[in-house]
This record gives sequence, structure tokens and C-alpha cells, in this order.
Amino acid sequence: MVQLSRRTVLLAGAAWTATGFGPRNVRAKESARPSLPIPPELRAGAGGTIALDARPGSMRFVGDRETATYGINGPYLGPAVRVRRGEKVVAQVSNNVPENITMHWHGLIIPGAADGGPHQVIPPGKRWQTELSIDQPAATLWFHPHYYPSTAQEVIKGLAGLFIIDDEESGRLPLPSRWGVDDIPLIIQDRRFTPDGQFFDRMNNIAVTSGYVGDTALVNGAVYPQARTARGWIRLRILNGSNARSYILTASDGRSLYVIGSDGGLLESPVELKHLLIHVGERFEVLVDGRDGRAFDIVTLPVAQDIMRLPPFDGPLPLVTISPDGVDGTGQLPASLVVLPALPQQLPPTSQELVMNMFRDQQGRIPLKTAGLMAMIKSGKTDPAVVERVVSLIVNEPALSQSEQLSTNGVNGKPFSIERIDFAAARNQDLRWRISEGNDLMLHPVHIHGCQFRIISRDGKPPEAERAGWKDIAPISAGGASEILVRFPHPAGRDAPYMAHCHILEHEDSGMMTQFTV
Repeated sequence: MVQLSRRTVLLAGAAWTATGFGPRNVRAKESARPSLPIPPELRAGAGGTIALDARPGSMRFVGDRETATYGINGPYLGPAVRVRRGEKVVAQVSNNVPENITMHWHGLIIPGAADGGPHQVIPPGKRWQTELSIDQPAATLWFHPHYYPSTAQEVIKGLAGLFIIDDEESGRLPLPSRWGVDDIPLIIQDRRFTPDGQFFDRMNNIAVTSGYVGDTALVNGAVYPQARTARGWIRLRILNGSNARSYILTASDGRSLYVIGSDGGLLESPVELKHLLIHVGERFEVLVDGRDGRAFDIVTLPVAQDIMRLPPFDGPLPLVTISPDGVDGTGQLPASLVVLPALPQQLPPTSQELVMNMFRDQQGRIPLKTAGLMAMIKSGKTDPAVVERVVSLIVNEPALSQSEQLSTNGVNGKPFSIERIDFAAARNQDLRWRISEGNDLMLHPVHIHGCQFRIISRDGKPPEAERAGWKDIAPISAGGASEILVRFPHPAGRDAPYMAHCHILEHEDSGMMTQFTV
């Protein structure tokens, strides 16, 4: 796990003060800044059908340059699919982009045949239809392609969207619930653009080891947008939709972030934080107190990953302005939320070990070290010459052949093979799994399909309070390990197995994935 040291927080806070950025300077620039795009809600229509259309599009992200994109029911990203517990819906996914895709329902507890993993391929011009039976607590999930080995590039282009479950228990709580008014989605991504305005994407040694390194932050597809919200308690549904980058989120004026939910649903009670670390694929629901009506920014601070500290992420970077100056809100911060099942006093023995492997780690790190990246980070000062050399490696290192790419990383000593089933898990039993890494010591946020699990321990200690609820991603790093308690209610056969993989998408697309039956 990436630990947030007190020194990092203090240095970042000092840098934030020195920048002079923030809401106090926002007003003069508001006319030039975009409003936060709010993805439209999409509920099942006639016959219980939810229709999703993956299609090409174009957007202007920076200046007047047109960027070719993919989107779902629009030019970039997708709608917020909204369902209720107990509902059965039919998802229809049409593929109108010029390459194979799948559509994976990330965090949804469904059979392998409906999961949308690498085996449920949707060729161009074709449509895939599957039934989704919703039987899990209210949560903020998401959906995205899972085609092997090009998940990373398809997400870069814009194929992703939110999938929100509601239920009666959460509906009885006085939480903010007016979509786009006091219930605000924030999909955070980083992107890099070529000189002609297109998305940069290259699977070279840097990418398959360090992951995708963007230099532009997007929130809901916009650069540093502003959201006008209700005046009162505001609910932020935060998805780290980046390919590889983690974020340390904080409020520019130091107000508290009250975490109320994690990947798979609400926590037992709010967790008050000043800084929230969120890894790729993770979701957190956060309440912030906007009753004073004062604008503030959600800011990201520098993380511990060396290459992810290149400008503009070398100091505090404002992502979105929240201006709670609208109508009075009615939402509240409850003292308690939901009751989670207690972990059993007698845990089962470990039945599965998953070890994340990087076979070309040194090929990716030695050029960065030679370029001076590690020494620059250790010095605490950004050196433009070093940055230039590192960026040159990111964009100019030649792409790997597909055979090289697919053998770069692995799980339990083997690169992924879509033809090979690696193990079987028992159905409807509490299982104890241990997830660790080889000798690369890098961050790996590990996602498991077909379930929501509980983290038993992180590096031998209880998980952070904000990660003690339902999860589908377990982060590991620095030679550490996560132990989880997991149960699979549904079957997954050999023709449609579940996946377990690092959610750094460049790692997933280069072999750090395994598949299993239930």
C-alpha cells in the first residue's frame, strides 16, 4: 500500500499555499472554465432493457483541438446506469466502434456468463445482450471494456460509465440524493495528448511497468471544471477511472471529507479524513459540508509513485471547484449508516494465494533511474531537464511487440492465457485468500470479479477504516500483502470464467491477470 507520510502532507500543503491557486482566484476566471459535466441517469426502459451504444466521437479537451474519442450513448464516457436491488434488467450493448470490445460490470455480483469479461467479445457492428439480476446493497459501481489485450487503450479513448445501485436501506437515510444538485459524480482520469490533440497511447517498457502517465487531469471529461451545487451537505461519488494513477484527495480549505461508502456499499459509520488515498478502479462516496456556501477545490496531492510525480502532479493540483451556492440542501450526515456482517471469529484457512509478478520491472525502471527520476524525487525539487528526459522515454520508447507485451507481467509466475483456467473456487463458501507481490515492490490494486469481499488485513494490520467495508479492489505494494474474506454466490464456467487482476490496466493488458471457475 502507498502510505501517506506526514512529511508528504506538510510539503504538499506548503506548496498549495505557495501556488496561489484555489477558489479565491476562481471567480475572475469562471467565464473561461467549463461546468462540471453530469452524466445523465439511465434507467431500464420498456421491457426492463438498458441500451448502451459504444460509438466513436470527438471532444475538445484542451484549446480548440478536436480529439477522437469513444463514448457510450455519447461522445465520451457514458451515462450513469441506475438500478434497484431486487430488479432484473436486460443490458443490451451495441458495438459501433471499429474494434472488438466487451462490457464488464465492475463490482456487480453476477454469474460469469453475464460478467462481461474477456470471453464475452462483441465484434464491431454486433450487439451483446445479458440479464443482470441485482442482489446486493446500494453502491457506486462502474462499467468498462475488458477485451484482452486492449482494455487500456479502449478506456483511454473514453469507454467507461457509472453503475449505481439503490436500495431501501440506503433510501431511508437522510443522505443527499438529488442527482447533479447535491449528489455529484466525479470520474477522475489523467490523459496525455499528442501534438495534434489526440490521446497518447503506447505500450512500451515504461507503460507495461509503470502504467499510463498522463499530464492532464480530467473530471467527468473536463479540465478543472466547476460544479454549482446545493448549499448544504454534498455527496461526492468518486471513481478513480484512471489507467494507473492513484490520487490523494483533499479540500483546498482543509474542510473534512466524511467517507460514507467504499467500492461495494455504505460503511457502518462515516470516517472523517483530511486526505483520501484512492487507487485505480476504487470508488468512495464522500460527504462534504457546504452549509457555509463557500467555494472550495478538490485537490490531488503528490503520491509516492516516482513517475506519477511529474508536472503538474509534482505539487497540489486542483481538480474541480465545488461552489455550494445554490438552493438549500436537505441532506444530512448520519451518525450511523448500515450494519455490516461481522467477520467470523474463526477464519477459514487460506485457500488461494495470488502473487502479482513483473518480469521486466528492471527494463522499465533502469531507463528512468538513468534519466535522473529517482534522484529528482529524492531531492524534493522538480528539475525541468530530468522531466524532459523522462517524458521522452514515456512517449518515444518503441512499442513492444504483442508477444513481448503479453509476457511482461503475470500472476503466480505465469502470464495470462485466455486458453488456461488457473484454479477453481468453491461456491457459496467463505474463502480466505492472500494477495501479495513478487520482488518489484510496486503498487498493485487487485480486482476480483463476481464478488464483493472484506479485507481482513493489510500487511498484517487491520485495514484503514474507509476500506473496512465491502470492496472489490485490494491494494498491495512495497512487498506487502492483503488478506481477504470472499464468497462467490454464482457459478462461472470454463467458457466464461471470472478474472483476478491488477487494475493498473497496462499491467492487466500485459499478463498480470488470472482466470478461475466457480
